[in-house]
Amino acid sequence: MPSSGVPDSRTVQAGIARMEGYLLWQAEIDSARADAEAAVDALDWPTTAQREELVDLLARRQLNVSQMALTRIATRAHQLRGEYQQRYDVLKRRALAAVLALLTALMLLNALLLAS
Repeated sequence: MPSSGVPDSRTVQAGIARMEGYLLWQAEIDSARADAEAAVDALDWPTTAQREELVDLLARRQLNVSQMALTRIATRAHQLRGEYQQRYDVLKRRALAAVLALLTALMLLNALLLAS
């Protein structure tokens, strides 16, 4: 953070990303809980205590599944980022080599034309 007390743009972006992640996960918790309640509402046998226990169990199970899926997606996104960065770097080097070769050829052609 700069000495002026104003956070830099990276700090602000990181904070926004954390807030977005928090809000998305809260929405996932709400959704898991609502789905669990709907599933348990279809059952006529549980007592109130059993109902709450079932809702908690089903919601936790759904959140575990969601967390595993998010972890797999994040891991794959990280892998893809690395792969694409590698490809980009190779293409950038090739483009630079092509430009340098073209400039060299033009300089040689210019030298030949001036020598004639």
